[in-house]
Amino acid sequence: MRRIIASTILVLASALAGCGFQLRPPANLPAVMQRTYISDKDNDVQLVRELNRYLMTPTTSVTRDADKATAIFYILESKRYERVLSVSNTGQPLVNQVAYVVHFSVTARSGEALIPTQRLILTRQYNYNTANMVGNTEQANILYKAMVQDMVQLILFRLEALSRKPAAQTTSTR
Repeated sequence: MRRIIASTILVLASALAGCGFQLRPPANLPAVMQRTYISDKDNDVQLVRELNRYLMTPTTSVTRDADKATAIFYILESKRYERVLSVSNTGQPLVNQVAYVVHFSVTARSGEALIPTQRLILTRQYNYNTANMVGNTEQANILYKAMVQDMVQLILFRLEALSRKPAAQTTSTR
C-alpha cells in the first residue's frame, strides 16, 4: 500500500515538474526597500494585507514603525466603483462594471521619490441578474478580491523595475 502511495506521489511530482509548474519566486526588490513601512490613508485592509505578504522576502520586510523604515510605501487613495454598462430595452441592467483605483507612491527614508505618485485602474465586467441580487453582490465581491491580487502584482512589477534601473549616468560636456 505504501509503495502505491509513494509511486503515485512520484508520478504527480514528475507531472508537475514536466509541465513547467513552479512556485512564484519572491519579488526581487531594491535594497532601499529592506524595511518598508506602509502608510494607508484609506485603510484598505485587503490591499495592505496582500502587500505585506508579497513584500516579505528573504531580503526585505515590512515594519510597523515608520522611524525604522528604509522606504515608505504610501497608499494615497484606494477606491472601488460599480456602474451599469448596458441595459435591456425595458431598462433592466444587463452588464455591470466594477473598478478598483489605487494612487500610490514610494519614497526612500531620505525623502527621494523612488516611485512618484501613480494611479492604477483595474476594471472587470459581469452579467447582472435582476432575479439574483445576492449573487450579483457576491460576484462583484469576488471580482474585487481578484482585482486586489492583480493590483498588488502591478505594484510589484513597478517595484521590481527599481532594482533593474541602471545607475545614474553622468554626462560631461566638452
